[in-house]
Amino acid sequence: MEEKIRLRESTPLDSDQLSQFFSKVPTQGDIQIKIQRQVDFFSLYRRLNIQFSNYILEDQQEILGTASFLHQDYKINQINTKTSFACDLRISQQRKAILNWSKHFLPQMEYLTQSLGTEHFITTINLDNTQAINAFIRTKQKKILKPLYELVSKFNLVSIHGFYPLSFTLNEAIKTQYATPEYFPQMIKYLQTHLKELDLVPHQYAQHLELQLHDSLIYSLRQFIIAIDSKNQIIGCCYALSSTLLQDYFPQTYSPQANNFRQFLKLASLMGFARKLTKPFSSTQKDQTLQFQFLHFLFFDHPDVFKSLVSFAYKQSHQNEFLIYSYENTLFNYRPPLGTINTETTYGLYEIRSPQSFEKVSLKQKIKKNIWLDGLVF
Repeated sequence: MEEKIRLRESTPLDSDQLSQFFSKVPTQGDIQIKIQRQVDFFSLYRRLNIQFSNYILEDQQEILGTASFLHQDYKINQINTKTSFACDLRISQQRKAILNWSKHFLPQMEYLTQSLGTEHFITTINLDNTQAINAFIRTKQKKILKPLYELVSKFNLVSIHGFYPLSFTLNEAIKTQYATPEYFPQMIKYLQTHLKELDLVPHQYAQHLELQLHDSLIYSLRQFIIAIDSKNQIIGCCYALSSTLLQDYFPQTYSPQANNFRQFLKLASLMGFARKLTKPFSSTQKDQTLQFQFLHFLFFDHPDVFKSLVSFAYKQSHQNEFLIYSYENTLFNYRPPLGTINTETTYGLYEIRSPQSFEKVSLKQKIKKNIWLDGLVF
C-alpha cells in the first residue's frame, strides 16, 4: 500500500543492500552500463572528500529508489553559493516507485534547504536516457506535487578511442610531459587563471587550489600533464583520472549503433589505430569492466595544444582504456580534434526546483560564465 512507502536517510548498515539495488538499475543510453561501488556504496563520496547525504525510498524492506546529494559551496558569478548536486539517482521500474518518488522527494529538499542552507539543487541527466527523463522530468503528476527540472545548460561527453592514420598530426614545437616540481608554481597559476573564467567551481578549488590538490585522494600534482612552448611556458594542461579510482563500470548491452561502432573499433584495433571496447554482458554472460580515463582540468591556449594533450594522455593510458572529457555545447574549441576516432553523448545540467522556490532567482539567471563540469560527471 502507498502509505507504507517512505523516504529515509541511509546509514552505513544499508551499504550492502544499496550496492545491490544500485547495480541492478543500469544507466540507460547507447551503452547500458551497470555501476558497482568498490569497498562499499559510500566509498566514492569519501574519495571525492565531499559532504554528502544519501536517501532511500522503500516499501517495507524493499528499496524502490535512491539518490545522493553532494553538498558544496560553488563560485557562481563570484559569490559562494551553497549547492547540492543530486547524483546516483536510481528508481525501480515499478509503477509505485515512479509515482511516489517526487512526493517523498520534495519534503527532503525543503529539509536540506532549511538545515544546510542549500540555495540550489542540481543534477545531470543523459538526454538519451528516456527512463530517467520519464521518471524525473516528464512525470504525469500535477506541477505542485513534483519538482521542476529547469535546463541550465547542455554539454557533451566525448570519448576518444583512437586516431585515424594520416589525419591526426601534431605540432612538434609543443612539448608535453608530466608535471615536475619546478613547474608546479607556474601550473597552479595557470589553473587558477582558467578556473576564474568559469562558474560552478567548488569554493575550495577557487580559493585553495594547491592545498586541495595536495590533500586530494584522487589527484596528484606529479600526474598532471602539461604542454610547454619554446619559451618553457605552460600553454595547456590536463589530468587523466582513471575510472578505476572511482567505481567499476560494466557494459550490459550496446544499442545497434553502438554495437556497429564497437565492431569498427575491433577491426581498427587489429590495424593498430584504435582500441577495442569491452564486450557486453548480454553476449558473454560475464561482467567485464569498461575502463577509461577522465580528462579533468583540461585547459589549453589553442587547438594544437589540445591535440598534443589528448595524444599524450592516450599514449600514456593502458591498452584497454579510452579517454573521456566533457564540454559545454557553446565551447566550439573543445570539439573533438580532427582525426580522432570519437563519439559524443549529450547531457543536460538541470536545476531541481521545488514549488516553494519558484519565486527565487534561478541558477540559470545567476550563471554568467561557462561551467566547470569536471565534478559533475563520474
